[in-house]
Amino acid sequence: MDITEKKIERIIITGSLDEYKKAQTYCRENGFRIIQADPYLTDEEHLSTVTSFRIVAEKDEAQQ
Repeated sequence: MDITEKKIERIIITGSLDEYKKAQTYCRENGFRIIQADPYLTDEEHLSTVTSFRIVAEKDEAQQ
């Protein structure tokens, strides 16, 4: 049996919808793989209005 141990780095990015493409670019350029991308509801008065996003991204590196 082979066991490979890896360190996983996870980031969570939140921001306005205007910044979504910038966040995607950041992930791509820094080796992160987006594992979840959701609308982020921050306006409690207007729960159906999406004004922000939340991205969860990971990258793994071999432990040395």
